Amino acid sequence: MIMKNPEVEFCGYSITHPSESKINFRIQTKGGLPAVEAFQKGLEELMGICQHVLSTFEASVEEYKTKSDVTVG
Repeated sequence: MIMKNPEVEFCGYSITHPSESKINFRIQTKGGLPAVEAFQKGLEELMGICQHVLSTFEASVEEYKTKSDVTVG
């Protein structure tokens, strides 16, 4: 999502070690947008997409339940 921003030239990450809970991000912008803002915008867009996928899935489950008259869970 971050790379889809036209102001971002490069975005990469590395994981320091599998046993550590740290990720190093590198975001390089064209100068007009601070890297932190590009990162925040990318995370917000990702959350929006995840929410859309979740709501679509839940709607499909409900539709399946009503069509099949099946009780799940």
